[in-house]
Amino acid sequence: MKNIKFNAATLVLLALVLVVTSCTKDEIMSFKGQPGVTFLPSENSTFDTKYSFLGNSSGEYIQEVDVQIVGEAADVDRYFNVKVINDEKTTASESQYEIVEGIVKANEYQGKLYIKLFNSNDLDDKTVSIHLELVPSDDFVPGAIETNEFTVSWTNQIVIPSWTYYRFFFVSTPSTLAYRLIVETTGLTEFGRNEYRDLGTDGATALATKFGDYVKQYNLEHPGNPLVHDDGALAGEEIVPKYYTKSKYD
Repeated sequence: MKNIKFNAATLVLLALVLVVTSCTKDEIMSFKGQPGVTFLPSENSTFDTKYSFLGNSSGEYIQEVDVQIVGEAADVDRYFNVKVINDEKTTASESQYEIVEGIVKANEYQGKLYIKLFNSNDLDDKTVSIHLELVPSDDFVPGAIETNEFTVSWTNQIVIPSWTYYRFFFVSTPSTLAYRLIVETTGLTEFGRNEYRDLGTDGATALATKFGDYVKQYNLEHPGNPLVHDDGALAGEEIVPKYYTKSKYD
């Protein structure tokens, strides 16, 4: 009888182990199967971006932040969540921004976070920012600690953007004055891969020529006092445009 009791107890114990193991395996498989989302670095290869309201008189701006999913695409729109971390990187008040939504559209592997930024008089002499962190939603979990945070900053001061595309069409080296003149003559406040794709080579060249003609005309009207870089690596040296109407100024 002792033998039978022992065997029965053993069977009960084995059954319990199998149930617990099965549940644990299901939970792990469920976790592994849930898609993740991570921030993508900005054009300067860092997890931050800075916007200037220079040339924007509307008082607000929709800042887009790119994300990448970890997993498979789906045939429906999916949404991800972020929270603002209240640390030293977050200096904006809640009245200065609005988190609109984070969405990955159907059948796509990348998505966007949309944040509405508001301009105000105090941004004339300072920059504010929010430090964002991805948090779980019904559709996604944060993908990786290293790509889980992103900082968005904005101001009404001049902020020189990434110069990758500017250098090929406008001026080889950035400066505050060169950038200001580009904005004033062309209205182009940003010139990254998206803007270049929209403009194309011909469109970018046309805007660059508009800027170059302004610089050449100014220098023609102010002999001995040409436009020079006010800061940056070429501070004090003449601003030399890449494109201008050669038949007019050469």
